Amino acid sequence: MEGWKFEIGDGDWLVMTWARGQGLPTLKGRVVLVGRGDPAEGQTYHVKKVVKTPQGYVLHSDNPEVDDKPAEPHDQVIAVLAKSFRPEDLAPQPGTRLADEELAAAFGLSGPPRAPWSWVDGHLFLLLEGEGALSAPDRVPQTMPHRHPGETALVLGRGGVGEPWRYLGVGRWDEKEAAWAIPEVDFATWRALGRGRSASRRLEERWNEKARELVEQVLADPGPGGWVGSGDRRCRIVGPAEGGGVRIDGGEGGFAERTVSLTDIAWVLAASERAAGTGAVLDEGLVNRLRYLDGTPKGSTRWIDTGWALVLRSVQK
Repeated sequence: MEGWKFEIGDGDWLVMTWARGQGLPTLKGRVVLVGRGDPAEGQTYHVKKVVKTPQGYVLHSDNPEVDDKPAEPHDQVIAVLAKSFRPEDLAPQPGTRLADEELAAAFGLSGPPRAPWSWVDGHLFLLLEGEGALSAPDRVPQTMPHRHPGETALVLGRGGVGEPWRYLGVGRWDEKEAAWAIPEVDFATWRALGRGRSASRRLEERWNEKARELVEQVLADPGPGGWVGSGDRRCRIVGPAEGGGVRIDGGEGGFAERTVSLTDIAWVLAASERAAGTGAVLDEGLVNRLRYLDGTPKGSTRWIDTGWALVLRSVQK
């Protein structure tokens, strides 16, 4: 719904009352469905607010990126908005677990949705099962032949047949990634429906670029053989690591050589921005809370390397 992305979002359900024959002056300030163009030649349909200006009536969008449209002689008011519902308002809370026989009642449907996708009473459902159903903790790569513009999906997932479904939230199509964007799932759900062993959230590419800059700085000064310290921790720079990180060790008699990856450093830099903006303390706890999915056990994290990434960040200019 171009023009209403800040108030009425893609996929919102609108309850409207017929208003055929009413003129724009009688609907000033109301949100209306308008048919534009000559009915004999075909019309386009728009959801807009009727606004009076010194130049006359216009069809107004709250989205500042969309210009007002001056009223035209062939504009035909079809209906007036009575109420709108977000898809989130029509579903249980994300995380709700449901047996097969509970699905229809939980969503107020005339019948249960079917896997892997189906439309029931005008609602699109995606029912995901097993490893690989999620391409990222907040992305569903499921496609179908007849996806409607602006359509949203109610997404459920489970590890396998016989398990209860877990409602994952509303999916909105991401054209750039060719996938449905959903609320981020927790660690257990990602393990059941994702692929690979990673427990990390998605990281903006700009932090990888900043991490590369910091690695170049560390390798130049203090450089290989030099030492970096922060608080009671210090390490010796060995050299560049495969994949763009830094190899470090504890020197003679110290800890064995290990890699601090580019990703470890990038997450520390992202957390440093968060700390600066919120006044929080930049430490391992903050970095790992930002980096890892809810419910991630400590054994599934790179906790040790987070600490060394914080040490390397101390040389940042």
